Amino acid sequence: MKLSEARPGDLVKIKGFEGECDKFRTRLEAMGIRQGDIVEVKSKAFLGPIEIRNDDVDLALCRGQAEKIVVKPLRVKKVS
Repeated sequence: MKLSEARPGDLVKIKGFEGECDKFRTRLEAMGIRQGDIVEVKSKAFLGPIEIRNDDVDLALCRGQAEKIVVKPLRVKKVS
């Protein structure tokens, strides 16, 4: 599953990054996003950025970045 597919309220674990681009991985690590981190999806705009919370830090990622982050769902918010 990709981070871009997660819904607001979901808790996911970062499993890895697609493309093996060191520049992309270095940029994410500089923002505090690393493989093995558990993040919560805070909000997701239609065709816009995805806001996540990692520890106590809120970050907004563009959809293209979120497409390259592979995650494992830990807690999925139920749609009512």
